Amino acid sequence: MFRSPPTLFNQGAPFLKLLFFLLLGSVIIFADYKLHATEKIRLIGNNLLFPIQQLLSQPGRLSDLTLDYFQTRSSLKQKLEERSSQLDNLRLMANQAEVLESENSHLRKLLSLQQRSSVKSLAAEVIFSPLSPSSQRIIINRGSADGVQSGMPIATEAGIMGQILRVFENSSEAALLEDRDFAIPVLVERNGLRSVLFGVGRGEPLELRYVNNLADLDVGDHLITSGIDGTYPAGIPVAIISKIDRSSENSGAVIACKPIAQLHHNRYLSILLYQPTTTAPSPTESEVVKNRLRQKKGS
Repeated sequence: MFRSPPTLFNQGAPFLKLLFFLLLGSVIIFADYKLHATEKIRLIGNNLLFPIQQLLSQPGRLSDLTLDYFQTRSSLKQKLEERSSQLDNLRLMANQAEVLESENSHLRKLLSLQQRSSVKSLAAEVIFSPLSPSSQRIIINRGSADGVQSGMPIATEAGIMGQILRVFENSSEAALLEDRDFAIPVLVERNGLRSVLFGVGRGEPLELRYVNNLADLDVGDHLITSGIDGTYPAGIPVAIISKIDRSSENSGAVIACKPIAQLHHNRYLSILLYQPTTTAPSPTESEVVKNRLRQKKGS
């Protein structure tokens, strides 16, 4: 479609009009550049247009602020989760450190026991502990490959725990002081009175038997190994007398004792590599029955 030139250029000579506007533009440019004639006009226009510019820019700024808010929130949430995970790991490490410190302390005490005693010892770990109330026996991770032999005592830093019963290549079975078939010769540390300490069962006090009513015994007396059976080295703590019944109805005093070593709270223990110096047999259940029959006949 043909379009005619603007009306302004249809009137008069076009070249003169073009020349006129070129001169006018040149004069305005010269006046603005050299004389700053339009500076005030620009300032007034800028002041009038600034509020409009601010109003038009608000949606963009609001969009940027909203985007920054959600990005910051997401970043903070991620950092919070990372800090929470690190805190959980630190708590776990702290708990593990406490357990390791407790185990190290226990092992140092076991080593101290070996240093105080002339008998060599071997550290061992309890790997199985049955819950039977009548048979108080445990399995440890040392056996014949480590030089363990049947009859060797086991102990903690506090005192005697029991005795090795069966030995396998890499493990051993041991009876604790509370076992019903357990017996250990002891003497009273205060006055040297000899007797035999028997196990009765889990949770039950140990019994010090074959003691008459007139024996010089008091609650709180410490019992130590006598060493006369050749199985246990002499002088190791075993138990404390907790109760004495001197009732006339019994042929002898009924004496209850408490083990010095914590029998069910130790993960680590020591095996005393003690070589018997005598061949004296340990008290057996049959001997216990015979002694009871003798006591009944005597009464």
